[in-house]
Amino acid sequence: MSGQIPTPKGSTTLVEGIGPAKARLLSSVGLDTLEDLCLLTPTSIVEWPAQHTEGPLPSTGLVRVSGSVLAVKLVRMRGKQSRVVLRLDAGGWEAQASFWNQPWVRDRCAVGDQIELCGEARSTSKGPELLGPKIGTERDPLPAPGVLMGTYLAPKGMSGHVLAGICKQAVRLVGGQIKEPLPENLLAAGDLPDLPTAIQAAHEPRSRVAFEAARRRLALIPLLALQAQLAARRAGAEEGGGRPVQVSSELDRELRSRLPFQLTPDQQQAWKILVRDLGRRTPMRRILQGDVGTGKTALAALCSFAVVEGGGQVAFLVPTEVLAEQHHMGLAPLLDAVGIGHALLTGRVRGEERQQILRRLATGEVAVLFGTHAIFQKGVEFDCLDLVIIDEQQRFGVGQRSALMDKGKGAHLLLMTATPIPRTLALTVYGDLEVVTLRKGPPGRGEVHTRWVRGAKTRSIIPWLAKRMEAGEQIYWVCPRIGSDGDDAPGAAEARFSKLCDDERVNGFGVELVHGKVPAEERSWRLERFRRGDVGLLVATTVIEVGVDVPSATVMVIEQADRLGLAQLHQLRGRVGRGPLESWCLLVGAAAAEERFSMLIQTRDGFEIAEEDLRRRGMGDLAGLRQAGNNQEGLDQLERDLDLLLLAREVCQTDLHLARDLAMACGPLLAP
Repeated sequence: MSGQIPTPKGSTTLVEGIGPAKARLLSSVGLDTLEDLCLLTPTSIVEWPAQHTEGPLPSTGLVRVSGSVLAVKLVRMRGKQSRVVLRLDAGGWEAQASFWNQPWVRDRCAVGDQIELCGEARSTSKGPELLGPKIGTERDPLPAPGVLMGTYLAPKGMSGHVLAGICKQAVRLVGGQIKEPLPENLLAAGDLPDLPTAIQAAHEPRSRVAFEAARRRLALIPLLALQAQLAARRAGAEEGGGRPVQVSSELDRELRSRLPFQLTPDQQQAWKILVRDLGRRTPMRRILQGDVGTGKTALAALCSFAVVEGGGQVAFLVPTEVLAEQHHMGLAPLLDAVGIGHALLTGRVRGEERQQILRRLATGEVAVLFGTHAIFQKGVEFDCLDLVIIDEQQRFGVGQRSALMDKGKGAHLLLMTATPIPRTLALTVYGDLEVVTLRKGPPGRGEVHTRWVRGAKTRSIIPWLAKRMEAGEQIYWVCPRIGSDGDDAPGAAEARFSKLCDDERVNGFGVELVHGKVPAEERSWRLERFRRGDVGLLVATTVIEVGVDVPSATVMVIEQADRLGLAQLHQLRGRVGRGPLESWCLLVGAAAAEERFSMLIQTRDGFEIAEEDLRRRGMGDLAGLRQAGNNQEGLDQLERDLDLLLLAREVCQTDLHLARDLAMACGPLLAP
């Protein structure tokens, strides 16, 4: 450590053993200062176990053994992979441990050394072994049995054990200098310890009760910061600046007449709410949530029509080029029919074509702009941006959303999602937004059956597909990746495409391939061929999970479906059953995913499926937020800390000035 006096805002390099390389690893997850390390919360705590003295090793659990090293061997594998195998004489019986990608272990342990190992046991074909255990020596012993230790989610390239030691050093250096910014009455309301006490108890817990209290105190920091941001956004929206879009009864009838179908009762109710929102001077902040196929895009089209009729422009943001192309292609005929200028802007649009779109956009000639991340970049300027529509909004962060909103003064905002917004998530991330829900899709659509196909039954898939195509139906065959090292490896779209092209049972119906590396123009042409019915079978990656609407497509085959999550499988299934014919989704995958497959077979309720997916994955993936200066589990623990969330929300709603002061004083903030 240098002669510099450590302060909370000091660099992590002030910790002994932290050089530039380790500092960069820490910075990659937002740990830039000693204060960041102090405020990092362990994900959980475990108790150091007593010595396991009688063999053999158990097959599961945290196990501690000691003895003399019998052998230590480094095995080099493909690429940069390695494995150190260590055998230990534990006093009449033998224990084995494996250390993956830790070649330094071979140099630390020599035959005959007396050491102690503590780690998770696992069952292998050669018997139980310890996987990556911690090593204790006479000079550097492991903590005594019964001592509590925190477990840390470390950046890639650093172990949790190493990060734990770094955090403890940071606490000893500056933990006492970090002051409590919150008033005593607020801490008392949440039954929370002060910040210095919480920092000490989090990293060196004396009891589980003390650790839990510390965890809750540190969990309040990002909650206050986020609620302060939401309160500020609400206040900013209420201060006005928005241009109201008036939709008279006559205009309403005219706008609806532009659609080639009648709105469902759900859509009609949602449209009334959206018309009311658009007509206010306070800009609309609305989430439109609905299962796949419930008609969210039609409502987005109506909102776009209304805004353009009022002299404004619309930005239609989506996460992928394929979805942007599909939205543009699907709505272009409706826009052309009434003379509304439109364009598509993605990262692949460059040179003079891009410049021409930007010039037409700046003059208002392009009234509706479809695109991906490219549309909120610098240089994209609107003449009068009055409405921002974001589809699959959970794939965008708050900062990205704001970057686009800033291109229009007081623009209305419509977010669309097929992922239900649970109460806790709505209170937390979308606290400045209102939600409207579509639950039922249009009538007259065929039933979709889901089946898990495995073993010998997979051989019957292609003959069955051939019969469906003979009847004029079309097929999706989805693979989780584009290519692979081996031609016969499952799950590779290019390999599957090649096989189907060579298969005389189906190749006569036409086979096409679509994935993210196919040039945009070529990809659009291939999708259009499938949409027209020129091709009977489309092999694709998950790029088609949203936005592709082909009513005559009745079968979805998902290869290696066990590699995909519940919500994604349900989104893919939503590509079939969009016409009147009976449809099928065939899941081909390993038994490890049987529980997931069973749920998909039992229900088509996307809300139920998404709630289960939420339970499995946690809320962090759905938040659309990145945490800075904070490597906690994110929003995963919010359900059990709902009281803290409500406390933070109450504080920030009651006094915005106090909320801003607290957020600034609370250290790490959520990214804006």
